[in-house]
Formats: sequence, C-alpha cells, structure tokens
Amino acid sequence: MAKKTFEEVELPTNPNLPPWVITPKEEKLIFERWRKKTFERCDALIKAYINCSNSYTPFEAMKNCKDINKESQECVAKYQKIEYLDQERDILIEEKKEKRRNYLEYLKQLEAKQK
Repeated sequence: MAKKTFEEVELPTNPNLPPWVITPKEEKLIFERWRKKTFERCDALIKAYINCSNSYTPFEAMKNCKDINKESQECVAKYQKIEYLDQERDILIEEKKEKRRNYLEYLKQLEAKQK
C-alpha cells in the first residue's frame, strides 16, 4: 500500500476551533479558488490571444497579438488583487460556519437518540 502525499490526505477542520482560523491547507485551497475564478473571468480574452498567436509564427504573434495579450494580462491583473482573495476567505469561512452548524446539529441528534 503506497503512502498518500500531503495533497491526497483530506484533513477535516476541527469543529471546536473558531471558523475564522484558517489552516495552511485551507489557505492553499483559497488561493486555488481565487486563481481559478480569475482565469474564468478572463477566459474569453485569453482564448482570443491563444487563437491569435496560433495563427502566426512566434515572432509575428508577438507583434500582431500585442494588444490582445495586453488586454488579457490587464484582465488577470484586475482580478488578482487582495480584495478578491479576501472574498474567497470570507466564502470559505461561511462554508466552515455552515459545516460547524451541521456538525453541532448532528451531535444534538445523536445525544437525543441516546436518551
């Protein structure tokens, strides 16, 4: 049996910790979500640049697709700001609060069954 890597192990958040405590693994998840959403928002511009650059040789593409490339880079830069990263943190904290509420409700149900 092969050992699992750190990325493959799903570590649950301790429900006894406050939801605003973010683990390094959760911080990595936040960053990945942030990056994915940024590129989704700029997907049309990035695809336009790829289509433009594929229709030329590399040196011609640098010259002919310069404007489209600049637009796509500006789009990505617009969304890769701390405010959007903070929004992703807020989303994760809300998810953790909901999971904690569900967990506490589950514990209450178990306690009621035992009585």
